Amino acid sequence: MNTNNKLLAYFAIGCTLLIATACTKTTVETIKQGDVPIHFSASLKTHVLTKLTETTFEAGDRIGLFALLPSTTLSEQRYIDNLLLETENGTNFIPEQIVYYPEDNAPLSFIAYYPYRKEGLASGVSSLPISVQADQSTKESLSQSDFLVAKKENITSSEENVSLEFEHKLSKLNISLIPGEGEDLASILAANPAIIVTGIKTEASYDFENNTISSLQVEKDIIPYGTWNEDAEKLIGKELIILPQALDSQHQSIILEWNGKIYTCLMPDINIGIGQQCEITIEVEQQQSEILNGVAGSITGWDDIEGGSSNNQQANKVIHLSSLSFSSSAIYQIYRQGKPIAEICKEYLISGDPDGLTSRALVHYPINSATQKIDLQNGTVLQLLDTEEAICGGKLSWNTDDEGFTYQKGDKDIVDKFYIGEDGNIIQEIGSLSAVDVNLINYQLRDIRGQEVINYPIVKIGKQHWMQEDLRTIYYQDGTAMTLYDDTGLGAGYFHPDETDVFLYNGEAVLAGELAPRGWKIPTTQDWEELNQYIGQDVSSIKTGTWSVFADGEVASVTNFTGLSIYPQGIWLNEEYSSAGKIAGYWALDETGEAIPEEVIFFTGESNEIVPSPSLVNSTDHYKALSIRCIAE
Repeated sequence: MNTNNKLLAYFAIGCTLLIATACTKTTVETIKQGDVPIHFSASLKTHVLTKLTETTFEAGDRIGLFALLPSTTLSEQRYIDNLLLETENGTNFIPEQIVYYPEDNAPLSFIAYYPYRKEGLASGVSSLPISVQADQSTKESLSQSDFLVAKKENITSSEENVSLEFEHKLSKLNISLIPGEGEDLASILAANPAIIVTGIKTEASYDFENNTISSLQVEKDIIPYGTWNEDAEKLIGKELIILPQALDSQHQSIILEWNGKIYTCLMPDINIGIGQQCEITIEVEQQQSEILNGVAGSITGWDDIEGGSSNNQQANKVIHLSSLSFSSSAIYQIYRQGKPIAEICKEYLISGDPDGLTSRALVHYPINSATQKIDLQNGTVLQLLDTEEAICGGKLSWNTDDEGFTYQKGDKDIVDKFYIGEDGNIIQEIGSLSAVDVNLINYQLRDIRGQEVINYPIVKIGKQHWMQEDLRTIYYQDGTAMTLYDDTGLGAGYFHPDETDVFLYNGEAVLAGELAPRGWKIPTTQDWEELNQYIGQDVSSIKTGTWSVFADGEVASVTNFTGLSIYPQGIWLNEEYSSAGKIAGYWALDETGEAIPEEVIFFTGESNEIVPSPSLVNSTDHYKALSIRCIAE
């Protein structure tokens, strides 16, 4: 449903009489149904100067309807009890059953609500459980987080529509960004900062009889809906629906991921009520501090609310999992006083045991302070993306003698927020006094060669760390420029097909100098084989993009579950760029790390196995030009 200003909908409904419990007042049992069907129209109560425009239901939207006889209440008895109505075109609603006005022109009072809850109201109560979704990033999830109510009293039998006016019963926050000193609005927009709002109570009860919301509980982090766009020297477009509640800097904050770094804006003190909305404006500036300034103000739309300012001086302690987008890299590093102490990896856990754990996952690992390597024996599974089992929070340990792991199952659906100790180990107890202040940064390989600076995302697969993209430098590690060629056999150099972002290197270039970034290397055939064994020799999990085949036949499946992202980049043979969309070829070194083996690594569209292929051009003594994907040393 268009949640922002829904409705202006017309529908006809009818249904058999629903019998409720007896009462000393006028009861349902004493009233007979007539033969006049009940028709309804609906609209949304709007406010002057609202910037919201959506005014109708959408196909598939469903509402619930109650009707009461005179001198009865919702908790006592119902002439119509939670009747389901569904729209097929935004204006007409189809009822689950047909209902009629009572005989003898007995008046009815109507209560309708959106979205429909199948469980309805239990007998003897007038309160309905309500909730908002944690992920409101889609139009559907935002709509399902809304809650609307309409009431109409003392309506007698008529062929005319009963006009129901719906009102918002929840609250709304709008987030906007303004550039700080030295920042450019267009650059901020291009970076597309991601945000979440933390610590929001998401479940409560709404009482239809006294129009109150109570029993707020279950704190979650909310992902807002919308996209950034420029408006009067600021970025607007992010919004979220919340239960009416008091917000303050001690319990809620706004987390911003911007250019691979996590910033925190503490929540200004706001007491937001039923039908109210508030805009929070954040001043964004890249700086050493990870704290941003925010001010809450008012905006027309739903009922207005005044807000206050925030000094935002609290340091970052708690880590909110939903603030991590993994859009720039599959790894985040957690820093303490300028040194990395932990990593959070989005990786593919593949158990060799058919009954073991196989799922994409978010996993925390401490970093050994002495070696600066991640501690593979003490991982903690934070979230499993391919299973709904409540087994998160357990210990993940990688085997030292093979590529497998063991997992001691936890008992959580998800570890959505946690703290870090000084040793980099995770602390799941909220409010732990031993937690330390940390910074969280999207971890990328920064490759600097002279004036050339290239950032590469990184992914962990098994016990290996790989570049998530192919190498695309035109310099050796010492800054020496490479030669661009259009024919193999001319000498060490690189090849760059026109109008592509593909960079290929011949074997002569691989042997001529250091091509891998510092701390990284061109993988050996053993490195590739270790990867192949871990993925069960099924390369569908490392391939991405659109592949095709050389001859007739089916294209092998592509899932890229590991995130390694092998595209069919093609190769360079003699004077031409060849087989783009069909194959990808990668350099490997032998076990010494100094020579090229006779066969190197190829992937094809028709196979989900690694296909070894000669490193030399056919019938020549010079090498092909292939892609390079580096691995951490």
